[in-house]
Amino acid sequence: MRQHQHQRQTQTQTQKLALTQTMRISLALLEMSPEEAAQAIEKERSRNAFLSAIPAGQRGGGGSVAALEGTAQETMLDDLGRQIGMIRLSSREAQLAHGLLHSLDERGFLTADYEEMANYLGSSVAEITRLVPTLQKHVEPAGLFATSLTQCFQLQLEAKNRFDPLIEKLLGRLDLIARRNIAEICTVCGVDEEDAIEMLEDIRSLDPAPLLEKPEVAQTLGAPEIIIRVSAEDTLLVHLNEDALPEILTDDGLFSATLKTETDGYAQSYYRDCYRGAANMVRAMQKRANTLLATGNAIAKRQEKFIKSGRDRHKRPLTIEQLASEVGVNKSTISRALKSCNIMTDKGIFSAQQFLARGLTPDQQGEKTRDQALRRLSLLIKTENQNQPSSDEQLKQQLETAGFKLSRRTVAKYRKMLAIPGAHARKLP
Repeated sequence: MRQHQHQRQTQTQTQKLALTQTMRISLALLEMSPEEAAQAIEKERSRNAFLSAIPAGQRGGGGSVAALEGTAQETMLDDLGRQIGMIRLSSREAQLAHGLLHSLDERGFLTADYEEMANYLGSSVAEITRLVPTLQKHVEPAGLFATSLTQCFQLQLEAKNRFDPLIEKLLGRLDLIARRNIAEICTVCGVDEEDAIEMLEDIRSLDPAPLLEKPEVAQTLGAPEIIIRVSAEDTLLVHLNEDALPEILTDDGLFSATLKTETDGYAQSYYRDCYRGAANMVRAMQKRANTLLATGNAIAKRQEKFIKSGRDRHKRPLTIEQLASEVGVNKSTISRALKSCNIMTDKGIFSAQQFLARGLTPDQQGEKTRDQALRRLSLLIKTENQNQPSSDEQLKQQLETAGFKLSRRTVAKYRKMLAIPGAHARKLP
C-alpha cells in the first residue's frame, strides 16, 4: 500500500531533484565520449519535441532543417496510411480514416473539434466518434489521433500497461510534472515519494509529439573531437571535428505553433518545460564544444613540438591544473573534458591525456618532464662503465649537465622506479 509521507521529507526530495535536473546535463556531457553524447541527445529527443538535430552528413549540404523534417513527416504519413489499410474497416471508414490522418497537426493530434472535422470531411460526428478510438488503438506509435496532450500520454501509458487511477489523476495536473513538484504530487495523488518519483519518470519519458519522426543523428564512431594540423606556414591550426559533435537546436517554430494551438494551461506548462529542456541541452552542447576547442588551443600552444614530431621526448610539462588556468575553467571541468577526448594530428590520433606531462618539480618549473628524465637516467645507466658504475651523486651531475636539475634523493627514487639497483649491485664481479 502506498503511504503518504511528511511534508518536510517531500520538500527535501524536491530540492534534490530540481538540482539534478538543472545541472546534470552540462556536468555529464563534458565527460562523455562522442558516442555517449549522441546517445544522450537521442534520449532527450525521444521525449522532447522541441529538440532538433542536424545529421552530420547533411550539414551545410542543401536543404533546410525544416525541409528535412517535412520529408521525414511525409514518409511517416505514408507508413501510417499503410497501417490504416491493414485495419479491418469498411470502405467508408477507410476513406474517413485517411481524411483524419491528414487532419493531424505536427504533433499527431486532432486539434479541431469533431463537429468541425465532420463538416469538412463530409461525415457525421457519430462516425468520427466511433472511428477515432479504433485508430488510437491500432495505429503506431501510440499517442496518435489524441485530442489533447493528456490523452496522448494516456494512450502511450496504456500501450505500456502503465496506466492506472493514480497516473490518471496525475495526468490532470501536468503542471506538477513540468515543475517536478514531488511534494504536491504526493498530496494530489496520495502517494509516497518513491511512487511520486516513479510516476513522474513514467510521464516524463513519454513523447509529446508522436508524429514527429526523429531520425538518428549520424555519428562517426571513434572519431576524434579535436583536430590539430600543421599549416603550410608551419603553424598549428586547431578546429573541432563536426562529424564527432552532433549539431542540435531548438525548434522554435514548433514551440510557437504548439502554444497557439494548445489551450490547456497545464499542458502549456509542460510544453514550456520541454522547451527549456531543449534549450538547456543546446547550451550544454555548445559549452562542451567551446571547452574542447579552448582546451585544444591550449594544448597546441604548449605542445607544438610534440604535435609536429609525435615523439614523447619533445613534450613539455603540462598538467590539468595548467590547462584549467589557461582555459579559465575549473580543474574538474578540464578533467571531464579530457576523459574521453581524442585528438587527431598529422602524426596520428592520440588520447587527450597523452598531451599531459608531469614536470620535474612540484611547481612545474622548467621545460623538462619526468618521463624525459627517466629515459635519460635509463640511458646513462645502460651506457655506463660496468666496471665502475656511476653513483647516484654522479648520475645527478650527469643529468644536470643534460639539463635535468634533480636532487640525489630524486635520482635514487627515479632509479628505483626503473627497477635498477644501486651502483654496488651493478658492478661486474
